[in-house]
Order: sequence, then C-alpha cells, then structure tokens
Amino acid sequence: MTMIFLDASALAKAYLDEEGTSSVLGVMERRKESLYLSEFVALEVLTSIRIRLRDASAEKYEASVKRFRSDYATRFTLLRGSREISESALELTTRKRSARARSMDVLHVATALRLQRDFESFGGAVVMVTSDRDLAALAEECGLRTFDPSREPLAALPRARRG
Repeated sequence: MTMIFLDASALAKAYLDEEGTSSVLGVMERRKESLYLSEFVALEVLTSIRIRLRDASAEKYEASVKRFRSDYATRFTLLRGSREISESALELTTRKRSARARSMDVLHVATALRLQRDFESFGGAVVMVTSDRDLAALAEECGLRTFDPSREPLAALPRARRG
C-alpha cells in the first residue's frame, strides 16, 4: 500500500496550468483514497495560486481558489501538526545542517516521516510528491521515496526512487 504525501510545489500544479499539471492530476485520480497533506500546505498553495495568477482574470483566479478549497475540504486526509512533528522538524533542522530545505519544507518532511512510521508496520510506504528539489533531497536523505511530477512520467509513480 502506497500513501501519497503532496507538498505545495506539486499540489499547486493541480490548480494551475503548468509543467507537471497533468501528472499531479493523474496522481490525484489514481490514488484518491490515499492522498495526504500537511495542515501547513493550504497557505502555501493559495499563495502560489495568488502569485502565479496575479495577472490572470479575476474569474480564472477565483475558479482556481474555489477548486482548491473544495478539494482541500473533501479529497485529502489532512495531517495535523503535533508536538512530535515540531520536535522532529527541529531535530531534522539541526541534524541535517547541509540540507537546503526551508522551514516549511522541513515541517512537510517531518509530517511525511510521521505518516511513514504509522504505515510501516502494515507494509505501507509513503511517496512524497514534490517539485522542490531541496525538499526532495531532504526527504530522500531521510529515507522517503519521492516523485517529481514536473520531471517524471506518471508511470514512474509506483516505482518512485527510494532515498
């Protein structure tokens, strides 16, 4: 069983028209019962939509926001932050000093690692879907599988590389 953890760099593609959009939509359609998000992702996705559609029509912007909000409320399993995740993120930040991942990225990795621990005993694995190379590098260094919808074909998802 594979759990899909989407970060903002990948998830935003589902609500924009850019490289990787069709792959993210494919992931969301194929794995609809196993899509996980950190509670921190909504602000990042809405910010990405705002920035990328700044010069678009109000209708296009509002439609993207409406689709995201609807999906956020119904399609994903939301993983809430906890003291354990915060502590894990702090530990990752100090232990992985050479990592280039930013603070929100570290929180996403800590959350995905928590999900991985929850499902390992059932033979489950977590694939982090991200288009952020720095986040992917940290995730792989921590033992998570990754999939980049901007660089990999959707067919590569089940055999996404192991870090």
